[in-house]
Order: sequence, then structure tokens, then C-alpha cells
Amino acid sequence: MQAPGVPVQPAEAEPSPEAILTSPPNLWSGHKAVSYSPDECASRGVKILEALSFIGVVRSGNYVYGNLLANRAAIKCVSHGNGTFVYAAVAGPEVRQVERLRNEIVWRLE
Repeated sequence: MQAPGVPVQPAEAEPSPEAILTSPPNLWSGHKAVSYSPDECASRGVKILEALSFIGVVRSGNYVYGNLLANRAAIKCVSHGNGTFVYAAVAGPEVRQVERLRNEIVWRLE
């Protein structure tokens, strides 16, 4: 018997056939060393994703991520010697779009 005011917990849901049978997303990544600080790198990452019309752009320390349609991009900036090592990745369903977005992000990290 359910106590009044206590929500009913749903039964464990089985994954849908679409989730099981669909292809995994395409993932393209790139990296480079830049001469500026990780903080500046993350600031530039926010500007780059916003300029490319990504929405929900979030910065957490020196990590930046956002979404564009069905694509998700992430930029991680790590101190390396006198500069910064930048790792950028884009995942999404259409390989050409994922590749183009990755190329554009890495190119703009000059």
C-alpha cells in the first residue's frame, strides 16, 4: 500500500529499440599548444562556441562545452610549460558536420 503524499517510483525502464539499434555518434577531436594561459584559452573557447551559434555554452574552470543542434563540443585547456595544451572534441550524428565544427573550433584557437 502506498503512503499518502509519497510519489510512486516508476519501474526500471527498458532501453528503447532506437537507443539500442542506432549508430553511436561520430566523434572528432583535435589538440594544439597555444602560447596564452589556460584562463585565456577557456575565455576564447566560450567566444568561439558562441560565435559558431552553440547554445547553452558553459564554462567550468578551464573547461568549456556547448550544444549546436544534435552536436556537442567540449574544449579543455591545461597549463603546459609556458603555454597551454588545448583539447577540443565534437560529437554528433552527421560525420561531415562534426568534422567541420571540429576544424573550425581548432582553427579559431590561434
